Amino acid sequence: MSSVRTNGPMLLTSSPPMSPPVPLEENPAKPSQAFVRFLMVLLIILMGSQYTYGVFVHSAFLSMQFAGSALLFLSAAESYWWIVFAKKSNHQGIRLLSRYPLNYFFSVNVICFRTAGTIFYIACLFLNLTHCLEDISDINDSGHTEHSNETAEALTDSAGTFGELFEEAGHGHGINPLILYGSVVDLAIKTAFAFSYNSLSIHFFGNFFVMVSPPLLTLAVYAHQLREVDLFGDWLEDHLEPSATIVLTVMCISIAFWSLSKKKQFLLAEGPKNFEIDKISKAVKSKNDRLEKVDHVHASCEWPEGFTVSLKAYIKVEKSKKDWVSRAADDYSQLKSLLHQEIKSQGAKEVIVEPVFVDQREMTDFVDPICISPSCHNENVGCCTIPKPVGEA
Repeated sequence: MSSVRTNGPMLLTSSPPMSPPVPLEENPAKPSQAFVRFLMVLLIILMGSQYTYGVFVHSAFLSMQFAGSALLFLSAAESYWWIVFAKKSNHQGIRLLSRYPLNYFFSVNVICFRTAGTIFYIACLFLNLTHCLEDISDINDSGHTEHSNETAEALTDSAGTFGELFEEAGHGHGINPLILYGSVVDLAIKTAFAFSYNSLSIHFFGNFFVMVSPPLLTLAVYAHQLREVDLFGDWLEDHLEPSATIVLTVMCISIAFWSLSKKKQFLLAEGPKNFEIDKISKAVKSKNDRLEKVDHVHASCEWPEGFTVSLKAYIKVEKSKKDWVSRAADDYSQLKSLLHQEIKSQGAKEVIVEPVFVDQREMTDFVDPICISPSCHNENVGCCTIPKPVGEA
């Protein structure tokens, strides 16, 4: 049972016990989430290989592939976080979190993971873009070549055949077998990820393009170099890798910024667009004139879609009648249902209605404190504490 505040006697309303909600769209128990965690193991191995090889040999294509791997790793880490948090939330020591819906913590952390991954991805692409611009401008070309030759000779002396593979890479204007084989593996893993996990939280094709275009472009340039056909002129053929990377980087960065713009309303807790509470209030009043007004409305977007609304519904009562309590309870039940219906028709996922019962004859002495209690939100009621008398406040 939960008590509901009035400006007179307390009303009791029954509320069924509610278990912590588990987001259906992001439930880690789903097979797709288990598959994502399996892909994460492969991704960690791939990302480690890309980073290690990239330390010794600069390759614009490899850097783009590493950026995509880092994006997936940081974003998909939410799957592991959810498992850990779900286990801890059952522990008695974590009960202090129960005053807030479990969906709240899940949504906040998911959006943080994916935003962090997108920002790191943009940073990696921007750094790689500066290197590519340096490559096509041929600044300090002789210095880079000399340094690359020294590195290749040292690797060749210490690692034999493996060192020869590094030597073939030069300063990133060629694609050696290690980069080629790594691109094939990268393409396979990123394709599987693209069909099972949307790291950018945008349209499937935009996310798919960001994931698979770097390895695909690497393979396409390698196939072009095997043909030994001069299609683009001497200068562009010599700078084909950095030039192609610049074009692809601009496209991928644009998609990443678009992804961030889509998350802005959730990151900043903005209100939903085209949500007009006045129209909703009028529609409800036309069906039940016991509604005095709707006030203290709080609406915020919630990940991954929809929004939540909490509000106060001021309900008219006549305390001079003996059965006013039962009538007030019936009016509240009907008005709550109508408000839920009208607001959810506009896309709301959760609606919390706090009733305030008002007798027109007592309006001069009426005190309306703001006391919405988060602990009652789980019961979808709102404030359920007994307000202090005015003299004790």
